[in-house]
Amino acid sequence: MKKLLATAALTLLTTAPMVASANQHHTHHHYHHGGPNAYQGPRVGLGISYLSDRYIDTDSGFKLEGGYDFNRIVGFNLSYEESGFDYYRGSVDYSTVKFGADLGYAFPLSPSVSLKPYVSLGFHRTTEDDRWCSGKYCYSTNYSDTNTYYGIGVRLTADMFYINVSNEVLKLDVGPYRYEPDQIGVTFGLKF
Repeated sequence: MKKLLATAALTLLTTAPMVASANQHHTHHHYHHGGPNAYQGPRVGLGISYLSDRYIDTDSGFKLEGGYDFNRIVGFNLSYEESGFDYYRGSVDYSTVKFGADLGYAFPLSPSVSLKPYVSLGFHRTTEDDRWCSGKYCYSTNYSDTNTYYGIGVRLTADMFYINVSNEVLKLDVGPYRYEPDQIGVTFGLKF
C-alpha cells in the first residue's frame, strides 16, 4: 500500500509539468479561465483508501468524496471511506465519514492547470466491525468513535479534472484501544 501511495504521488508530481506544458496553447478553459471565480466551485471524486499504523494495515478499499473550493486557499471536504482486512479466523472492516477543511494555496502552472498542496483538519466518525470464529461458533463486535483528524495532501487540477492524494491521521478510540492510524487516499474526480 505504501508503494501505491508513493507511485500516486510520483505520478502527480511528474504529470503536473507535462499537463501544464501541453495546455499552454489551449485557449478554451472550463475551470481556470482567469476570472474572479477561477478557483471556486464544487468537486466530486472516487478512488481508493486504506488505514495503516502499527496495529492496522488494511487492504485497499474505496473512497467517495465531495467538496467545495471557496478560493485558491480555503475549501471544505466531505468523504466516505471503507477498508478492511481478513485474517485466519475472521475479518475487520472500517468505515469512516469525514467533514473538514483544507487550507493551502493553488499555484497556477498554466491558465488551465493548478497544483494545491494543503493541510487538512476536521471531524470523523469511524466504525469498526469485527467478526471471528472459534470452533463452530462465530462472534461479532461493533465499535464507533467520533473524533478529530488532521493531515496533508496535494491536488492537481487540469480544466475540469483533478487528482487528489491525501494522508490524514485519525484520532481513534475503539473499544479498549486508543490509536492514530493514517488514512491514505488517492482520488480522481471532476471540478465544476
